[in-house]
Amino acid sequence: MKRTLLLISVLSLFAGLMIAQDDAAYVTAMKTVAASANGRMSPLRMAITNKDVAAAAAEGSKVAAGFEPIIAYWKAKNADDAVKLATTARDAAKTIADAKDADAQAAAAMQLNMTCGQCHMAHRAPGDAPGQFKIK
Repeated sequence: MKRTLLLISVLSLFAGLMIAQDDAAYVTAMKTVAASANGRMSPLRMAITNKDVAAAAAEGSKVAAGFEPIIAYWKAKNADDAVKLATTARDAAKTIADAKDADAQAAAAMQLNMTCGQCHMAHRAPGDAPGQFKIK
C-alpha cells in the first residue's frame, strides 16, 4: 500500500514537472515568435512596411520555424482548434518567406496577425499582473 502511494506520488510529481517544462517551452516559443512578428517595431512588421522582400522572407522563415513547437504543444494538449490556428499562422509565415513580392507578403502578414489574434482570444487569459497571461 505504501509503495503504491509512493509510486503514485512520484509519478504525479514527474507529470507535473513535465507539464511545467512543456508550458515553459511553449511560452518561450510564443515570445520568440512575438519578438519577430508582433509590434510596430518588430523585424517582420518593419520589413513588410518597408517592402523589403528579402528581409521579410528571412523573418517569415524564423516565424514559421518558431511555430513548430507551438503546434507540437497544442497537439499534446489535444486542442484541435489551436493546432489548426497555429498551423494556419505557420503557413502564413511560410508564404511570407516564399513570396517574391511585397504585396503577397503583406497579405500573408495580415493573415498571420488575424490568426494569432483568434488563438489568443480562445486560449489566453489575463495573468496575475498587468501584461501577463495564462494559458487556458
